Amino acid sequence: MPAPRSNEHIMIYHHRTQGVDAQGIHIHEMNKAFKDIGYSVHKVSLYDEEAVGSESRSGFLSRIVSALPGPVYELLELGYNIPGTLRLYLAVRKLRPRFIYERYSLYNLAGALVSRLTGTPLVLEVNAPLAYEKAKYGKLYCKRLAQRCETFAVNSAHTTIAVSEVLRGMLISEGGRADHITVMHNGVNPAEYPPAPAQSPSQAPDRLTLGFVGWFRDWHGLSELLITLDEQGAFRGNVHLMLIGDGPLRPRLEELIAGRGLTDHVTITGALGRQDLLRTLPKLDIALQPAAPPYASPMKLFEYMAAGKAIVAPAQANIREILTDGENGLLFTPGDWKNMVGRIMELIAEPALIRRIGDAARKDIEQNDRTWQGNAKRVEKLLKG
Repeated sequence: MPAPRSNEHIMIYHHRTQGVDAQGIHIHEMNKAFKDIGYSVHKVSLYDEEAVGSESRSGFLSRIVSALPGPVYELLELGYNIPGTLRLYLAVRKLRPRFIYERYSLYNLAGALVSRLTGTPLVLEVNAPLAYEKAKYGKLYCKRLAQRCETFAVNSAHTTIAVSEVLRGMLISEGGRADHITVMHNGVNPAEYPPAPAQSPSQAPDRLTLGFVGWFRDWHGLSELLITLDEQGAFRGNVHLMLIGDGPLRPRLEELIAGRGLTDHVTITGALGRQDLLRTLPKLDIALQPAAPPYASPMKLFEYMAAGKAIVAPAQANIREILTDGENGLLFTPGDWKNMVGRIMELIAEPALIRRIGDAARKDIEQNDRTWQGNAKRVEKLLKG
């Protein structure tokens, strides 16, 4: 049944996430960006507002969900398509939006179904190959069904947005239509990152600060990084490491810091609210991305760039879509911590290089419009195409 004529300045943002951590920032910023370019944005979601800066939501529902056996939880995810599709359908019939913008979740078919039922264009944003990711790094009991649902959603959209070329290739390899999938990297709001004060290119700071922002998990390689920094003598002199965040790896990191006598050289801030984070980032001279999923578009990378930081990151395909070694970042062999520390030491030895790399990273954001508002405009252009 086709929808009545659409309201050209109304859109629906649909998702069924908790709206926390990086995904909460992404959702919040894209909603704001669409509003900034003239849309009235209506959310159909589990939560009315995003919990920006939180790792998870507490509450009765979260406790129940975390206690469920894996197969039961997957069945509930699939079953939620019934009320989820009804809610979205009713919203579309009432608002008659120009389009639906949906952040993909595992087993989520609501956007695809409502788009087919009403003729309303669907823009599907895929941030990770969730069927593959959960099967590889977690537990997935209905692997074939999950993958079929993902490919159905991808092929049902007017346009599917993948956040990296690597991810686009993965979606296509599972049956996604290449002509329906475009790449749009994550972005940033540059207004939140004022330029650093002017400084002589050769002037060495009183204290040179390395920094990592994020949740502390094993796969980030923070333990290995800390050990290698210490073993390679990086903490001699005025070098300090700031770990901005929290997470399950924190006790291990605190044990390493104490055991190696590094309490004067390493600071763990704990979890910071968004505004506190923005006030802390300018204190960094060198920003670290020790590891990243091979298909992701790491949000912290764009935040580092907007803040004008010299970035050290792994030389893997999805990172090389954003950073060019020696120009707007320094790249190292993924998983080679000695190589990473070697690149850090290059920057420590040459303050002018820190400034040049950081300035180039900030300029890249502007020149390539790596912004949330730029992404919203790209979506609008895709719909016109």
